[in-house]
Amino acid sequence: MAPAIRKLRILLAEDNPGDVFLVKRALDFHRIKYDLNLASNGEEAISLVHRAESGDVTFDLMLVDLNLPRYDGGQIVSVVRSSSQLGRTPIIILTSSDSPHDRSRLFQLGANLYFRKPADLGAFMEVGRLVEEITRMRPEQQPIGS
Repeated sequence: MAPAIRKLRILLAEDNPGDVFLVKRALDFHRIKYDLNLASNGEEAISLVHRAESGDVTFDLMLVDLNLPRYDGGQIVSVVRSSSQLGRTPIIILTSSDSPHDRSRLFQLGANLYFRKPADLGAFMEVGRLVEEITRMRPEQQPIGS
């Protein structure tokens, strides 16, 4: 009997239902086994980070939209990086912004990858490949600011 493959625990902070659908589709396309915790705004995401501090939840990866209501992606990255439980958790920023300032700011805050949301479905499937790659790496191999 083959050993059970543990599902990847992912926090997705995304307020757009269409983008939530596309992220799930990308993960499924790449046959990633996952449990998804969805935060539809920054306040919910930060609440989940605080719950991780008390040991209630944990995450292997975070996918964070830059432009969320209540708290933005940068604020979420800052809270995660100051967390004793999640401080080294890989974070991929999902955004429609192509601003060099946004990109630089997020990397300075500690995001590992910055993914600009494309207009077409095929290109959005790249999210699944990025998740595969970053979760296979040991923490010291994970890019910061790439």
